Amino acid sequence: MKEVPPFKGTFSPGSETLPGLLMYLHTSGRTGTLCISSGDLAKKLYMKQGEAVFASSSSKDDWLGVALVKAGKITLQQFEYSTEILQKGGKRHGAVLVELGYITPKELFWAVKFQVREIIYSMFEYDRADYEFVEGDIPEEVITLMMSMGSLIYEGVGRIDNLIRIKEELPSAWTVLQLNDDPMRLFQGVQFSAKDKRILSFVDGKRTVKQVIEDSCLNSFESMKIVYVFWAIGILTEKKSDNGNISADVLFLKPYDDPRDEFEARVASVHERLRQPGPRELLGVSETADLQEIKDSYYRLAREFHPDRVFDSEDQHLRDKLVEIFNAVKNAYLSLSSPLEAAEDAFPIGPDKSAGPPGPVEEETVTLVNAQEEWGPEAPAVEPDSPEPVVPEAPGESPEPAGLAEPVNTAQEWPEDLADAPAIPVGLDALREAVRLDPSDPAGWRRLALALIEDGGFFEEAEGAMLEAIGLDPLESDCYLELGLVYLKEQKIQDAIRQFEKSLVLDPENRKAREQLERLGE
Repeated sequence: MKEVPPFKGTFSPGSETLPGLLMYLHTSGRTGTLCISSGDLAKKLYMKQGEAVFASSSSKDDWLGVALVKAGKITLQQFEYSTEILQKGGKRHGAVLVELGYITPKELFWAVKFQVREIIYSMFEYDRADYEFVEGDIPEEVITLMMSMGSLIYEGVGRIDNLIRIKEELPSAWTVLQLNDDPMRLFQGVQFSAKDKRILSFVDGKRTVKQVIEDSCLNSFESMKIVYVFWAIGILTEKKSDNGNISADVLFLKPYDDPRDEFEARVASVHERLRQPGPRELLGVSETADLQEIKDSYYRLAREFHPDRVFDSEDQHLRDKLVEIFNAVKNAYLSLSSPLEAAEDAFPIGPDKSAGPPGPVEEETVTLVNAQEEWGPEAPAVEPDSPEPVVPEAPGESPEPAGLAEPVNTAQEWPEDLADAPAIPVGLDALREAVRLDPSDPAGWRRLALALIEDGGFFEEAEGAMLEAIGLDPLESDCYLELGLVYLKEQKIQDAIRQFEKSLVLDPENRKAREQLERLGE
């Protein structure tokens, strides 16, 4: 069940947050006024069927004229003179500015939208504030912002520079992240920057918050802030099961650019077919389609008919049809997928700050070395010789069959690209023991990963070992190359391609990574 946030209370780190409440009001299609107050200042956000349409503020710093001065549209002298005239009559400031010839009527329309957006963005600056959402009709003197709610929250949260607040509102550093499998959260019309894409590409359902930030090779605060933004708008969520893991590639597809009339005709056609006899007909899949085919069709249709595609339209009937189509597609998918996926909660409100370092997840190891240095006193103390969660304390505890003391020859049955990989002089048990004794050596993790694949195809453990190497040496291009070769041997082609591409980002001259991409037709 979705958690419903209270409509009256106090925003504060670790409890209710403005992004969480806004996303709920948006996805549930509420109409009403959100009032936020802090001290003597009060700001209001007016919402119509889940969309932000207008905002007002009691702060003089949010006046229209002030906003135009800040935007460089009028001078300070023009602002002061227009204010003098404004005080003599009952006209609005915008009308006065137009009459004086300082701005045109068209510029006034832009200016009002700019002012409203700036008021909304300023609401995110309050780390603590009282709030109340009152459902009901809103004033008629409103405008349409022409921005999706996801974009508004993305911009607003992106302006927060309070490190302590960001850390408090993020989940625990040891929370494993994944992309939210709810298309309503994924396809919000947000325009991703190159740095955004880099961060999101490291979210694989295995890395923790801390690991994503460290592996990105960006400035720590910059990385943390990007993770925070996507957590706030619901694109990122905590991993709770193996169901729903999806690739970030689905976010980076080319936006739809079909003409509006063609799109509206398709909406009308699909809406007419909502009374189809079964979910397979609606999703366009056969009786023999497997879960992956069903999921692919679901995401394709959910992306195409996401309600945010018409956030800039005044045609409410069109939006209503999209909402019906979107919900019907989702229900069709849930009826054909597993009960676990149907029970997934698509609205996480507020991070779980009580979580400590997790135990093994899919045999992955969680690097806690120097956690206190990066994350402060909330990180647990780790003894230097403490074993990693996935590594047995002694060779006898290894889950592999006994008798693997012979050297492993990585040159046999392994892609020729790894012929010059770090030599592996000993067996698996000894390699596991080596990384237990010295978990800070990336070469040791690389040797273990290659040995695991060559000796018996222990793909999950090999992947985890290579990710450890990357975490310790994130600027080494060959680490990503070798992880790509692990995926290639496991026939995970798209995962392999992503790793080869990351290798080339760090070293554009990496011949082996380029050759692999050429072989795969990229």
